[in-house]
Amino acid sequence: MTLTVNQIGDNPQQPGIYAESYIPDQLIAGNLKLVTGNGTLGSGTLQRGAILGLQSGTPVAAAAATNTGNGTIGSITKGADVQPGVYTLVATSATNFTVAAPDGGAMPNATVGTAYVGANLNFTITAGGTAFVAGDEFTITVPAGNYVLSKATATDGSELPSAILADYADASGGAVAIGVYLMGEFNQNAILPDASWGATSAQWAPPLAQAMRQFGIFLKAVQTATDPT
Repeated sequence: MTLTVNQIGDNPQQPGIYAESYIPDQLIAGNLKLVTGNGTLGSGTLQRGAILGLQSGTPVAAAAATNTGNGTIGSITKGADVQPGVYTLVATSATNFTVAAPDGGAMPNATVGTAYVGANLNFTITAGGTAFVAGDEFTITVPAGNYVLSKATATDGSELPSAILADYADASGGAVAIGVYLMGEFNQNAILPDASWGATSAQWAPPLAQAMRQFGIFLKAVQTATDPT
């Protein structure tokens, strides 16, 4: 029998010591309670801190089962300022309907047989063989879609900067699940908005800060006074 001899040289590994530093990105910039949520990124490859908007889906209309009038609603399209949620149309007469936004805010009234053109929705109510009576109702549901990078020039709902991406996400190959910040105080020098919101600088254009404030997201500069302890 032949014995195979394997030669093993000196161990190339040497003892050593290393130091590593953790440098936070300083995205979080205050003591306001953070509110997080889950969502889906529809497109793009984005870094933590990207400013997101929620696209709206295809509107779906429904007539109340208790309606007296048998007219219909159709030709529904989304306006430039459409928001996800349920829009409610209630008849005050055979030819007039009030229109309420998802947040309950009043919108211009709609007239039966006349195309309704609004900032949120466009549609037409058509009379049927039986006239509408006060209290008849339609709902138009605009479902929430995916998050995408918010652009001030968008017209699909994502022009409203309503969230901040919590971690890197790659949706270049299709939609992916993400975590988002929905409320909190954030360093304006650490966020990553689309260029349509203004040039990158220490002072973001007021429209972005104002638009995010309505969602409970506050941008803070380095000059902001220290939070009370």
